[in-house]
Formats: sequence, C-alpha cells, structure tokens
Amino acid sequence: MQIQAAQTKDIPQIVDLIKVILEEMELPALHELSNSKLTQLFEKTFASPEYQGELANLIVAKDHDEVLGVMFGYVGKHEQQLFDVFNRYYEELQIPKTVVIFSDTEADKDEWYLNSLCVAEMHRGKGIGTQLLNYLPTIGKQVHTHKIGLLVDFENPEAAKLYQRVGFKNERVQVVAGHHYYHLKKQV
Repeated sequence: MQIQAAQTKDIPQIVDLIKVILEEMELPALHELSNSKLTQLFEKTFASPEYQGELANLIVAKDHDEVLGVMFGYVGKHEQQLFDVFNRYYEELQIPKTVVIFSDTEADKDEWYLNSLCVAEMHRGKGIGTQLLNYLPTIGKQVHTHKIGLLVDFENPEAAKLYQRVGFKNERVQVVAGHHYYHLKKQV
C-alpha cells in the first residue's frame, strides 16, 4: 500500500468515498441533486487545478489501482475559493444556482484543515486511516503550517478516538449544516 497524492484516474473512486461522508453530514444538496449529478459535480470539481494541488490536497491510500482510503484538505484561508469551484460547473451540468454544496465555514484560516477522511468499508479496521493521518506532517511541511484541524461529529465517537490517539486535542464545539462537531487540532 502507498500513501500518495491522488491522480486524476483516482477521482471516481475518491468521489464514491467522499459521498459516504456527505450522506453522514445530511447536506441539503443531497436532496436537491440526483446521485448522478452530484457524482459528476464532484468529479469535475476534484479534477480542477485548484483541487489538484493548487489550493487543496487529495491524498490516497492505494494498493495498485484500488483506492483504499482518501484524505482531503486545504489551508483554511482557501476554503471559500474551493467552495466556489463547484459553481463553475453548474451551467454545464444544468444544476440550479440555488443549490448550495457547502455554505458554513469549517476551517480556521491558519490551519491545514482535514475536510474529509474515509476508508472503504471493506478495508476498515486495517490501520489505513491511521496511516493516512501519519502523512499529515508531510502535508504540513508542503503547505508551510504546523497546525492541522478537523471536525468530528458528536455522533462519531470511534473517529474521535482515532484522532485523539494520533494526537489531536479538542479545541471547541462548532456547528456546521445543523450538526454539532468537535473542532480538534494537532501541531505537526
């Protein structure tokens, strides 16, 4: 297994994993878009230059061509720019401008924010999430920050345990899309 920056060919597998998280967040856009449109929107957005290294990091755990897990994040000051990339594809995909994918601020401006971490269901419990998290110091060096932040849902104590086991500490409670989260931080 290798931990590496995602390649364009990995994007369909990445989007399948990210959609698991979107469903858990119960984003309103899930009820406004068909599964096909949502998939197309995320695939186009994740293939954009901004998501392919300009402003964000898509990191995968791979075994040959199979994506076992994904970690996606960015420096908080770029959050709104990244959210805005989705809008670029609305007309092409015939998505109403009223559809909002992300609206609430999640990241602190000075942290690298771990937006999403997901391991394929059949590969959970094998340490892949921990190996992805162990890659965070590499990302911190690349983006010139020592602060890593993330949100973990109150209703996901297993994830909270994983993050705390690798050194994250609870900083505050934050509400995003009507859900309560712990905002955890770690110095790398």
